[in-house]
Amino acid sequence: MYLFSLLIIIAIIVTILIVLGGIIFMTKSFNLRSVYLYLVCFVTLIIFIMGTIFTVQKLVDVFVDGGYYYQTIEDYEMRYQKYSTEGRPVESSISKEELEKRYEAYLEAEAKRNRVNNIRQLASSVSAMVVGGAFWAYHWKKIKEE
Repeated sequence: MYLFSLLIIIAIIVTILIVLGGIIFMTKSFNLRSVYLYLVCFVTLIIFIMGTIFTVQKLVDVFVDGGYYYQTIEDYEMRYQKYSTEGRPVESSISKEELEKRYEAYLEAEAKRNRVNNIRQLASSVSAMVVGGAFWAYHWKKIKEE
């Protein structure tokens, strides 16, 4: 899945570079400054687009809780299981009530960890969007001035 996405992105980048190269050659004299400005615009535009995509994804994750896999209580119980020398489960080292109490605490801790992680990733994607957009606007303005 990731490999296919990466190949699509590379194909899009190559296509855009070819088109940008044609625009540079057709519209103005070929110089290093114009290549630099168009490449910076291209890269910062990609950063802005990816920041926007990840911002939307993280906003959904922050405001729509759920979709995460948490261990079931049966899987969680295996942490406290005692085993015989043959490897068969013998008994649990804690009571059923204590297990349920610890499992609830585990679920709360995991939910909090996921919320904090989503907020951090949201801040990162918003900053990519802001920085990429600002750099793109600045360099695009420079291109239009020439």
